[in-house]
Amino acid sequence: GIRWYRVPLPFALNHVNCWLLHQPGEENVLVDTGINDPKTRDLWQQVLPASTADTADHDRPPYLKRLLVTHFHPDHMGLAGWFGESGCELLGSAEEVAVANKLYAIADTDYSTTYASWYRTHGLPAETVDNVLANGNTYANKLFQPPALHRWQKLADGQSVTLAGQPYQVLVGRGHAPDMTMLYRESDHVLIAADQVLPGISPNVSVMPALSDENPLRSFIDSLIQLRQLPSDTLVLPSHGIPFRGLHERIDVLRSHHDQRLNLVLEACSQPVTAFDLFNELYGLGRQLDAQQTSFALGESLAHLHYLESEGQVTRLTDSDITRFSTY
Repeated sequence: GIRWYRVPLPFALNHVNCWLLHQPGEENVLVDTGINDPKTRDLWQQVLPASTADTADHDRPPYLKRLLVTHFHPDHMGLAGWFGESGCELLGSAEEVAVANKLYAIADTDYSTTYASWYRTHGLPAETVDNVLANGNTYANKLFQPPALHRWQKLADGQSVTLAGQPYQVLVGRGHAPDMTMLYRESDHVLIAADQVLPGISPNVSVMPALSDENPLRSFIDSLIQLRQLPSDTLVLPSHGIPFRGLHERIDVLRSHHDQRLNLVLEACSQPVTAFDLFNELYGLGRQLDAQQTSFALGESLAHLHYLESEGQVTRLTDSDITRFSTY
């Protein structure tokens, strides 16, 4: 009852998994969409039923009764507006939809200026800051205009929903995104986990300029603790990588990974450091990061610093508009 589509992405992380929930006699429900580009729209035209007998046209969405979007990131939300044009019913978290609409509406200059200031404050080189100023709204570039909040059926933690004739429980993951929707099917222990638990990498957990969560690593760990209450034989359907069993073991690995990184950051803070100073510690000497990876690296460095600050282990220092963190 769940069909797996591995949709290409033009990033270092080169795919996103989307899931089509289907049962005979029931309306299909697609979970997530990929980014907004002609290639992805053409792919959906090929695999979903066409709304007319005409030749598939990537400017016209195929027929789809219901779309559920797990969170605001472009590889998940990118084509929600496109599918919505055909009258598709939309389901998702109110907070995630609100963030998507907020980010999409930011003018290019305001978006790039905000990120350039954020980079500058945390010690990134002038060349990197200048590159950000030239990029415009990199979020909106990957999205079809998202539908307004009133168009969506809102999903909340603990809610029971019937999708393609099957009962699911809505679970919420935080840290990677503010209020990410996951789906758990108790009848056969299946978890559509979005980006909360991935099989081969840790999901990016970042402090970001437009997001209100100042301690996303704490939010992420709290969500993992809740997920560990699910059965150990749960089949995890992640948004990146291969479906797997062994949820408890994977959660333990993710927590250990972040414990190790916290120890590295704490050791580095024996003298005042910027978030950028931690890049070598966390991401390896000499590694070249592209624009997206640089943003993720800064956000994740700050997430570990903010966690330690909340625990009273480091102090934030601001001098000459540069923010540093130190154990003294």
